[in-house]
Amino acid sequence: MKRVWYCGESFLTTDGVADALVELVVAFPDGHGSELLELPAVDRGGDEVVVQVIVGPGSELISVPEESMAGEPDTLKTVAHLRSRMRTTTVARELTYSEALSFAEYGWDTY
Repeated sequence: MKRVWYCGESFLTTDGVADALVELVVAFPDGHGSELLELPAVDRGGDEVVVQVIVGPGSELISVPEESMAGEPDTLKTVAHLRSRMRTTTVARELTYSEALSFAEYGWDTY
């Protein structure tokens, strides 16, 4: 499990969710808007909860491994969703870059 720190608060979630969240935020291009994410987590009593997090390109997250006696929530769908968003964001950025290259090939100014 990992504890994710954000905006002075923290939550405990699986390694997969914490890693995918950090990777998604890193993949956001400048100018990308904020997104609301609902992530499975574990509260202090060991019960599963849903944490709402608003993230964008400037989000500063810290993810730290933490031992926990609580059972890990099922996060397969959440991790798949976060990784899908990351791929979508990365592909969109690559398309924009390759489009700029094709314009440059013809001497066109993209601005």
